[in-house]
Amino acid sequence: MNDWTWQTIVRRSWIGAAILLLGLVVAFEGGNTRTSRSANAQSAPAPATRLAAAAPTRSPAAGQPRIGGILKFGIVKDIGTPIPFVAYTSISQYVKDNVYEPLIMFDQKGEIHPWLAESWTPNANSSEWTFKIRRGVKFHDGKELTANDVVWSAKHIIDPANGAAGHGQLSSNVRDAVALDNYTVKFISPGPRGLLPEILADTSTLHIAPKESLAPGQQKMIGGAPPPGTGPFKFKAWIPGQEYEVARNNDYWGGAPYLDGIRFRVIIESTSRAAAVQAGDLDVTERLGPSFVQRIKSGQLKGLQYVSIGVAGIKQLVLNTQLAPTSDIRVRKALALSLDKDAIMKEATFGFGIPMLTWAPPNTDWETRNSFKWKRNIEEAKRLLKEAGYSGKPISFGSTQGQDDPWAEAVVRQAAEAGIKLSVQNLAGAELIQKTVAGELNVSVYGAGGVGEPLVANEQYIGCIGGKPAVGNVAGICTPEFEKLINQYMEEPNRAKRLVIWNKLAQKYFVDDVAYYVIGWANDRNFVWRDKVKNWERGPGQEYTHAKGGLWRTWLEQ
Repeated sequence: MNDWTWQTIVRRSWIGAAILLLGLVVAFEGGNTRTSRSANAQSAPAPATRLAAAAPTRSPAAGQPRIGGILKFGIVKDIGTPIPFVAYTSISQYVKDNVYEPLIMFDQKGEIHPWLAESWTPNANSSEWTFKIRRGVKFHDGKELTANDVVWSAKHIIDPANGAAGHGQLSSNVRDAVALDNYTVKFISPGPRGLLPEILADTSTLHIAPKESLAPGQQKMIGGAPPPGTGPFKFKAWIPGQEYEVARNNDYWGGAPYLDGIRFRVIIESTSRAAAVQAGDLDVTERLGPSFVQRIKSGQLKGLQYVSIGVAGIKQLVLNTQLAPTSDIRVRKALALSLDKDAIMKEATFGFGIPMLTWAPPNTDWETRNSFKWKRNIEEAKRLLKEAGYSGKPISFGSTQGQDDPWAEAVVRQAAEAGIKLSVQNLAGAELIQKTVAGELNVSVYGAGGVGEPLVANEQYIGCIGGKPAVGNVAGICTPEFEKLINQYMEEPNRAKRLVIWNKLAQKYFVDDVAYYVIGWANDRNFVWRDKVKNWERGPGQEYTHAKGGLWRTWLEQ
């Protein structure tokens, strides 16, 4: 996860992205249930190496994989920091997935695969999970990955002072991590956690970095380079606000990638990204709208390929419950009553969107069990504002520059009809996340999403730890009742019973307390790439890589 978070995330929402900060992570294809393998011990060999399997060369026969070349990839936002664990947006997470890896990983279908861990086994009630670490994996500095690195990474993320994207999800579900030997880690949960593999397979939750490679509280790069990862690409350079570059890891445990490297270029405006991919200044770009894709489909634009994200992710408003005047529930409800979701979706996505109440994927029982729908009622909104004593003072309203403009414009205009004055702060993505997490904004345009169960994908946004909001809980709402319900959900092995708990949480967060106002799922995003880019596939959401493919298997045709 913003969007992620992140997401995962955010991940976990951008990132939890931030996940943190956020997480956020998030924004993914809806209706696709993530399914883990059996809870019994899982194991698998390392993925077949690309070099051995395809025998590529730098001058292959036509249609065969080729080694070499720098892929130029256009992204909407800067990554904010190259530091692992900290993800200010979902894009930040997706970019760094090429350098830092999780223990287990989803493929395109949402199925879980071994990655840095070869197997995972629960105890009788799934309150403890034992992971066997893959032997022989090396960090980019040549040091071998051990269980101690995994334990340190987990504890670093669990500590809220470190601002990690996965803090909300990991700290809610892992009480402790212990190294049993050099290649065995035990995760101890506060109760049964049959869904822990689902949580850890989201890359925004737990990446692995070397033990003590970051100081406590460190969120910025010190000394010119971030900690080394284990991924198929190594950090090369970062120019804040402009580009982030990675280079091939020739010693990658799964086999070296085809590409010499990837240069992620930050281009905020979609028209500029579209022009760049047409001109060949970019090889791949994200988040181009349906009007551009229609020109490819019609044959008007040649030499380009595309893939639609489907239900790309959620757009929502985060309402700060701790900062006046949105700390008053009457003001939050008045804002919700001043808005027309259908009109906003049509304006912002040209009709390519689905208004929703919660984070649930559309056309699933996670959404349809709750029949409540916000309906615009200007007179009732005005009554609540008067009752709350709202004087018309500007309410701070943050949005991401370029990306969120149509959403923000529609919200500001509609809210004004009820007498609500939103003062827009048009910010860079990372700055929006930072201000939102710090509690400096009353309202923020945010992302969310995820495949499968909505609470698993977005737990960071409502996480409560010991009666206090987790790092990614940007609405700042946390009560003993909420924390109890969340824990009950995560401990419940029966899906039907989890659904009942989810509906209770949905009623409280999205209706009774209006901590988040979900506008809906947008499906107006598309990846576009030039014909010379071969074998690239997005992840189960909008990720740039996944357990069976992505940028680590992409090659460039000459």
